[in-house]
Amino acid sequence: MLPAQARCLLAAMLLIWPGASALSAQGDATGAIAGEIRDEEGVPLAAATVVLRSQDSQFRRETQTDEAGRFFHAGIQPDRYHLLVLREGEILWWFPVTLPPGQERLQVDVDLKKIREAARKRMSLSTELQQRRETDREEAERIARLKSHYNLGTRSLRDGEPEKAIEEFQVALAMEPNRGSTYALLGTAYAAASQREAALEAYRKALSLEPNEAAHYNNLGTLLAEEGRLEEALEHFRRAAQIDYERAATYQFNIGASLLNAHRAQKALPLLQQASRTDPTLAVAYYFTGLALLETSPRPGTAKADERAEAPPGTIEAFQRYLQLEPDGDYADQARTHLERLGAPATDMLLPAVPSPEDF
Repeated sequence: MLPAQARCLLAAMLLIWPGASALSAQGDATGAIAGEIRDEEGVPLAAATVVLRSQDSQFRRETQTDEAGRFFHAGIQPDRYHLLVLREGEILWWFPVTLPPGQERLQVDVDLKKIREAARKRMSLSTELQQRRETDREEAERIARLKSHYNLGTRSLRDGEPEKAIEEFQVALAMEPNRGSTYALLGTAYAAASQREAALEAYRKALSLEPNEAAHYNNLGTLLAEEGRLEEALEHFRRAAQIDYERAATYQFNIGASLLNAHRAQKALPLLQQASRTDPTLAVAYYFTGLALLETSPRPGTAKADERAEAPPGTIEAFQRYLQLEPDGDYADQARTHLERLGAPATDMLLPAVPSPEDF
């Protein structure tokens, strides 16, 4: 029969570690835990205390390292342990070890220099990761603020408050000074505020930063045309058409409209007609085509200033097509007036619906 103290110890082990019964069944099979300790300089650590303490019982044993920093614990039962390394009572390092059943020797070497270096590396990586996260967070906040200024600026433009829009876009440029699209927005705000020179400068800056953006050429061309600088405007529209084939009809129309506004209807007409052929849904091209046809029709010698001889073929159809596409468009009233003078109906049911690409 086991003494009462031994019975209590075994009961405690069974409650905490069910595997203890299997190990106990192996009888007196023991092993050893040995190793070598090196200090923070990588030198063998002599006279250090190495403590072996069970994780599941009251077992505890300690030994000293020799001059080569070696230690040896013999007669050790298979179990889970904590291994502690102490120098002058100070714990230098500790870690869990397990001596499995049937293993005669478990080698545990401790190099405090390598451990410290690994810890510093992990700390450095952790610090670097934290810095990256902080940088990412700051960048996300900056982008959010930038988007807010863009949104407020475009909303102010839409609401007819160009001065407020100018302020918002200027703040955005202070945060991100090399974005051409922001200068383009600023140019639009300046133009809406009738600050023509500032608008031209902003559009030119946008173009210098993004020289392959067709919209910048178009915007600058539009402003130049309004300033009466026709040849410069036409060159910018042509450049836009070369860059952006998908919107070529718009740029062709702008060239034609600029020529027509400069009273050069003969040159404007083929460009306006080409714009409507390139994009059959571009309503404004039809209206301006009708105007150009009227401008090119001969005047009777005794006619009033607003009278024409019989309108050239296609004039009525051009105004009617415009009304079919945009019955409530900006030029709808003018188109109906022209048709009335020409003695033609203005109904939008006269022409078939404009086909879409899906119809072919």
